Amino acid sequence: MRFQCSSCGRIVAVDDIDAGIMVQCGHCGSVVQVPPTRLSRGSVIADFIIRRAIGQGGMGTVYLSHQITLDRPAALKILAESYANNAEFVALFIKEARAAAKLNHPHIVQAYAVGEDDGLLYFAMENIDGETMKDVLAREGVIPVDQALNIIQQIAEALNYAWIEQKLIHCDIKPDNIMLTSTGRAKLADLGLARVTGDMSDADDDEVMGTPQYISPEALTGAPMDARSDIYSLGATFYQFVTGRLAFDGNTAAEIAKKHLTEPLIPPRSVNKDIPESVSRIIMKMMAKNPSMRYQDASELIDDLRNARRGKLAGPSTDSEVLSSVSKTGTRIARPSGGTILEGAVDRQNDRARNIYNLKKRQQDEARKTRVVILIACLVLLVSLVAAGILFYFNNAKAREERARKEAAEAIERELQRDTPMTLAVDEIVAFSRANPTDKRGLLEKCEAFIAKNYEPTKPKEEQALMTFRAVFQEVDEAVMTSTRDLESRKLRKQIAQLKDEKEAAEDAKRRAEQAAEDRRKAEEYAQQAEQLRKEQSARRAMELSERLAREKEYFAWRMIDQTLRDHMDRVEKDYADWFQILDRHAQDSDEAVATVARPYRDWAKSVLDNIAGAKAIRENTYNGNTILAETQVGYGPSGICTVKSINNGIVKAAMVDNKPFQFELDELPQKQRLVLLKKGAGEAGHSDALYFYLLLYGDFTGAKTIAADDDNAKDITAYVIASFFEHALEDSDEKTRAELQAKYGSMREFRSALSAWNKQHNP
Repeated sequence: MRFQCSSCGRIVAVDDIDAGIMVQCGHCGSVVQVPPTRLSRGSVIADFIIRRAIGQGGMGTVYLSHQITLDRPAALKILAESYANNAEFVALFIKEARAAAKLNHPHIVQAYAVGEDDGLLYFAMENIDGETMKDVLAREGVIPVDQALNIIQQIAEALNYAWIEQKLIHCDIKPDNIMLTSTGRAKLADLGLARVTGDMSDADDDEVMGTPQYISPEALTGAPMDARSDIYSLGATFYQFVTGRLAFDGNTAAEIAKKHLTEPLIPPRSVNKDIPESVSRIIMKMMAKNPSMRYQDASELIDDLRNARRGKLAGPSTDSEVLSSVSKTGTRIARPSGGTILEGAVDRQNDRARNIYNLKKRQQDEARKTRVVILIACLVLLVSLVAAGILFYFNNAKAREERARKEAAEAIERELQRDTPMTLAVDEIVAFSRANPTDKRGLLEKCEAFIAKNYEPTKPKEEQALMTFRAVFQEVDEAVMTSTRDLESRKLRKQIAQLKDEKEAAEDAKRRAEQAAEDRRKAEEYAQQAEQLRKEQSARRAMELSERLAREKEYFAWRMIDQTLRDHMDRVEKDYADWFQILDRHAQDSDEAVATVARPYRDWAKSVLDNIAGAKAIRENTYNGNTILAETQVGYGPSGICTVKSINNGIVKAAMVDNKPFQFELDELPQKQRLVLLKKGAGEAGHSDALYFYLLLYGDFTGAKTIAADDDNAKDITAYVIASFFEHALEDSDEKTRAELQAKYGSMREFRSALSAWNKQHNP
């Protein structure tokens, strides 16, 4: 797994088994904690650093993340394991998500990336600063009509664009998938994902089939789906926006689905009287159960939504309504398209209407006369037929009665011989028995299903069928019972043998467990003893090392002071370089106690080496700098001040105030005047911080203390080196040596303290 280092911000890769433990960053060296899971804060999935979870759905969890390469926030959807383990789904998901990623529309949540990272299937998209319309509805209850029209139009534009560009349908339009930004812009989320989940053959949850409250009838019946299905779901969403309630609701998904298929939709205006009639008609057309009666594409819907927002759908919508308006007002009238009819055109229309009316009136009068004549003729014919019928009826009454008795007897016989559900069921059982003579279990199940229906015979044919059934059932029941008894007997013997084996296995497992527990106890005891021995050895090694390193440090400290050798810094540098290598190996020892003892000494040696490098640069600039220190003025002799012209190999070429050239050795200068040149040489070399160490190396302790006073580390090194030097210089010294030290360092408190200690030891 990979995660972001909390110290340096760079990406660190570790094994999955390291989750939750402390590790060292390979970039900055800091010890940081690995996230406990691959989806915890700081974990890296592909190109995204997880910040926190911001949503949960049936498809998976959405995390706020940061895209590394483009340095921007992103919403990262990690799909549930049930999806990621379905190879067919993964292939379809990546294909559809890539198609959605090609869409760039102001009202579609922009897709960034899709892929798989070590078993995790992800979909990265634009992070929206806002909320879902589901949240808005929960808070507001009802969305104002103007705002709802604006939001639905924006989503319709998004659907129209997706259909035209990629032939994509959403399949799960609902308030949850409509985002409202902080600036009031609507954006459609999860475009291209819902259809993929809908194509999974083994899925049956709401997230896959579409949310029941908003699903289209064709999605329920399995009919082909296109952009009109999304228009239906958008209509159901629009309905909820303006009414505050669902178009169809119920206690179960099946109940809601049935209402989508069969129950008429209550017009929105009947629920909320404040909804304009034009808006109510748009929603009713969007939610027509027959797709052919809906808007055929989103562009038609967008036109009507725009007209509704401008108030253009509130007037008459047919030519008859226009003519009616003309006849009533006689003035210009608005058509649905927004145009007008001039008053002269109205008069011509009225004249033509009056002419048509007079012509129709004459035609109606002639038709009325014709109908009267025909009616009289029909009455005469009807009276004649009735009379003839009465005569025929009385003449044939007896024959009809006989025929009726015969037909009734035949009908009764046919009814007695007609198949009933009971006889058909028996025929099916007999046919199954003949077709499947070996399937006794299946035949028995059919017989038991027949018995469960509690048939009562009422006809001779049903009685005969019942006798046939009893014969079949008795035969199959006996065969199945015999087979069942044999099977139960075999099962019982197998269970007894299994119980015996389990008992022996349990006893054996108990013995092994007891032996394993004893082995663990002994192993723990041995481990404790070994650990105790290791700790004792470690402590002893650490103590011995500490004592040895303390002695070596003190030795190297006083050994670095040499007032006689001009170039002794190379020797000091080699001594400390060799010592540093030894200390570094100790500092990396697997024994932590030994390493802990060695690290401070290694840091001390490293600091000394850094200071030696600086001191060498200072000496080079001062003693061999040629013209680096040119024009520097220093005091020389009793005659006054001279100006340095150049320095090579410690020989100073200078001139007095009268410009007369002369030369002298740099070491001949008094300490104070030489320090002027050393300070400038240190500054030119960029190692002013190492000047105290240079003075220390050449025994100028007073100058070193003065310069190191403002640096705690330099002050500690100076104090330690001076104390070590005095202690070792006085040890086994003769009177002459002590006198020389007294003459040079007698004014220093450190020397007086070291000399007092020496006197107490040697002259008690």
